[in-house]
Amino acid sequence: MKPSFCGAEEKQRGFTLIELLIALAISAVIAVMAYQAITQVVSLKTRTEIHAEKFEALQRALWWMEQDVVQMAPRSARDGLGDFMPAFSYRQDLGLELTRIAQMPTPFGQKGLMRVGYVLEGDVLYRLVWPVVDRAPDTVPQRLALLQNVERFEVRLLNAAKQFVTVWPEEGGSVETTQAGVALTLPQLVEVHLKLENQAEFTRLFMGVQW
Repeated sequence: MKPSFCGAEEKQRGFTLIELLIALAISAVIAVMAYQAITQVVSLKTRTEIHAEKFEALQRALWWMEQDVVQMAPRSARDGLGDFMPAFSYRQDLGLELTRIAQMPTPFGQKGLMRVGYVLEGDVLYRLVWPVVDRAPDTVPQRLALLQNVERFEVRLLNAAKQFVTVWPEEGGSVETTQAGVALTLPQLVEVHLKLENQAEFTRLFMGVQW
């Protein structure tokens, strides 16, 4: 009788075509699931970084405003034509402008004072810093873009009557003036309201001058 090699032949058999197809299908599904998981992680990381950058820019803008507002000074300024300007002024269409104390030496200071401003142009909020308090006709401010995609920039100011107003100096209000007739009165509180595109609204209160 011839020896039987059936058992050996069965052990040497490989995968069938169907088994290979099933294995490839399972591998493909696992690969797709892994790719989707990695994509979601990368996308989440990217969104988190973008959100962090926007929040950091917002914090930086509010920090600059706070530093400028809490150090406001009752010092009028002159424009390029030599006319006096109020120590502190705000109109929604013109923006915010004030004189502040410069405690540290700075190329933008004059005898410890600086003239700064904030204006919304398009959807960009700019911080303006003039090289001198009293300007010449060719004086140009330094412009720093603080925030992008700003939908609204509004300011409310607390006056001596404990009322919030949206224009400063107050129209028809009683204000302290110099001999030149320029207003030196400063608000007690400054409320800044920012609305960013596709984001929540932010409101901050900054201390002004306590009478």
